[in-house]
This record gives sequence, C-alpha cells and structure tokens, in this order.
Amino acid sequence: MTSTRPFRFRGLEIAFVRKAVFLILHLQRMLALLVKSLLFARLHPSQVLRTVLVFRTGRLGDFLNAVPALHVLRKRLPDARIILATTVSAHPAMQVLTATYADLSALPWLDLVVPTPVDRAVAFSMAGRSRGVTHLRRLLSEERPDAVFILANMGETLRSRVKKLVFFRWAGHRGPLFGVAGLPSRGLLRRRQFELRFYEHEVYGPVRAISECPRIGPVEDCELVQQLSIPEPAIRRLREIVPKTWITGRPLVAIAPGASFPHKMWPAERYVDVCRKLLREFDCRLVLVGSDGDRRLGAEIQASLGANCLDLTGRTSVTELAALLGQCRLLVGNDSGPAHLASASGCPCVTVTSALDFPGVWEPWNSRGRVARTRIDCEFCLSLTCCPLGTNACILAIEVIEVVGLCRQVLGTAVGDRWQTTPSTEALSRA
Repeated sequence: MTSTRPFRFRGLEIAFVRKAVFLILHLQRMLALLVKSLLFARLHPSQVLRTVLVFRTGRLGDFLNAVPALHVLRKRLPDARIILATTVSAHPAMQVLTATYADLSALPWLDLVVPTPVDRAVAFSMAGRSRGVTHLRRLLSEERPDAVFILANMGETLRSRVKKLVFFRWAGHRGPLFGVAGLPSRGLLRRRQFELRFYEHEVYGPVRAISECPRIGPVEDCELVQQLSIPEPAIRRLREIVPKTWITGRPLVAIAPGASFPHKMWPAERYVDVCRKLLREFDCRLVLVGSDGDRRLGAEIQASLGANCLDLTGRTSVTELAALLGQCRLLVGNDSGPAHLASASGCPCVTVTSALDFPGVWEPWNSRGRVARTRIDCEFCLSLTCCPLGTNACILAIEVIEVVGLCRQVLGTAVGDRWQTTPSTEALSRA
C-alpha cells in the first residue's frame, strides 16, 4: 500500500513556504506604509477631493497599462480635476532610448487620454534629480492637489516606492498620498513567488494604488477598460499616408518587429516567414509599424515581401499609429509599445515575448492568452536592458509555427471587412 506521508509533508512544506514568502512581502509593505505615515497626512473623512495629482512613470506600454486605473479614477471622482504627471524613467538607459523618438518634455502618448480621463497631463525629464523635483514642485504649487496617487508598477521594489515618497515630500507635498501598499519586490524570492502565484497583470498595479483611497474603494474587473481618445488631426494625417484600398477589402495585418533591446527582439527572418504564411493563407495586406529606430528593420522585411507590404516604420506618430491599428485585423509583434497600443485600440494582437518576467504580467490587456513564449531554465531574470547570459535564448527558442498558430486563432474567426473600429477611427474608412 502506498503511503500518503510524502504528499502530506509536501503540502506542509508548500504551506510553510507560502506563509514565509507572504510574511516577508508583508513586512516590506508595512515599512512602506510606515514611511508614508511619517511623511504625509491622512485623508480626513470630510475632506473634499477637488484636485488630485496622479504620478505614473514609464514609456508607452507602462502608460497604457495605467489607462484602466485612470478611467476608474474619473468614474469615482467625476467632479475632481485630475492632473497626470509623468516621466519616462529615472533609468539613464531608458531616457536615452526614449529621447531618440520622443520629446521627454512632451510625451506623445499623453494625447490619447486628454481631455478624457484626465484634465491635464504634464511630462518632465528626470535627467538630474534636482531638475525633476523642480518641475514637480512647480506643478504642485500651480495645482495645489488635495491628494496624490502614485500609480506604482506591479511588484515594484520597496526601495523604489520609498524613493517616490521622499521625492514627493522633497517637492513640497504634505497632504494625503496613496499608492505604496501593494505587495512589493517581484524580484525577491522570484521563483517562489512564481510557484505560489504571488503576482498579477501589470494593469492591477495602478488599480491597487487608487483602491487605497477610501473614496475609490474596491474595483471590479468589469470596470477595467482601455479606452483611448484619438485626435482628429491624427486621423486626417493617416488618410494622407495610407491608401484607402489598404483599409478596406482584404484583411490588414500590422507587423511590429522592433523592440527596445535585443533580448526582446525576435529575428527579422522569422517575421518574414510568418508574413509569407499569412499572405498565402489569408490573402491579407501587411503594414510594418514602429519607431524611427526600426526603419532599417522595416526596410529589410519589406524588401523580402514586396508589394503586399507597406512600410510605415518611423512615419507615424503614436496617435496616428493608434488610428491605424484601430483598422487592423491583427498585430503581430514583440513585447513592445505597439503591441499594447494595438490592444488598447481594439486590434487583437499576437505577441512574441521573452521569459524575463513572469507569464501574464505584461501581456496586452485585451489580448491576454495570445502570447508566444517558451519556458527556460534561466527565466525570470528581470533584466531590463540585456540578456544576462548574452544568448537571448528565451526569445530565440520561439518557433514560427507557434506564432502562426496563434495568428490563425484570430484571422480564422474574423468576420466582415474589419475586425473592430472605434468612433474616432470609423471616420478613416469612410473617407
């Protein structure tokens, strides 16, 4: 007769580890809350929130994952003036990279949420800590917010959260502040956190932050929507650069082969193979999209595909790209800003992603589950700018057949001339 003792001991071990990991993370959270209580006032029950300031760092993908939280904030505080303050990152490599395609003092993706769900958006550079504090101090002096919401990333470290608390106190804010109570440090005991599923999608980081405020309260999943406001000038500009025949008739598939860093970039020749299979099976048209830094890559792929491929890499602004993606049946691309923008614009997407983070954390919100990804021994490195081993093994292990199979799930069920449109992009196909 087989003994059940090993299973029982295994269960006890899992329960003990779970409690130990939770305790460590909870202690870090309590430390962050202690620092907050020492630096900032509490929200008085009778205090009216006439003006609130929201702080979110990051580039396009990070920003779009905060959009559902912004919509909830607008819904729960309909009469408040909401000011969004943002900066790319304090990380020098990210600032240098973003400066190659965007003005750090006027980030282009802010146009997608002004005037709804925020009333004003202000971007500033963190190239020099005192300079960033100066910008924030000026903004706080102008708006005099009744409360501040820090929309932290999911699993952000304790050190990062405390730095933001000190940053706001240094800039002159003394009132209520929310956004540091989430479980921190995804990198701490990361393998155990993965096994015990102590992580969530990145969208929940900002949502948990605003939920700390008693005036907001719990947020249901059904309230979380990514809704963008595409400016009319972007639609008019897109009419000039995209022939009308590419928007109507045959399915339009966007390809986004670029990425911030090499360890997140699938080889160009594999994208060519995917494109050829899609052209053969679905008689579609292809459009290459990306930033100015992707022009060489776009030209290389377009040269291999010929007349059925339109290369728009480096030729569209963020708002123009959002309008274009709203007319596409599918986007295929790396884990990058265009993939998140496609999802937020109503375009289903298939993403090719490395294994540097936990599965599901950075999937495009409206296209969760359509991700090509490989499990590998060195996964969860959380390395931001490069593969620590220099092999890029996790992204290179993904096969063409897997990506094509995910594309078939979308293109094989599409109905009509277009997959989905929004009121602002509907005008593009009518023009």
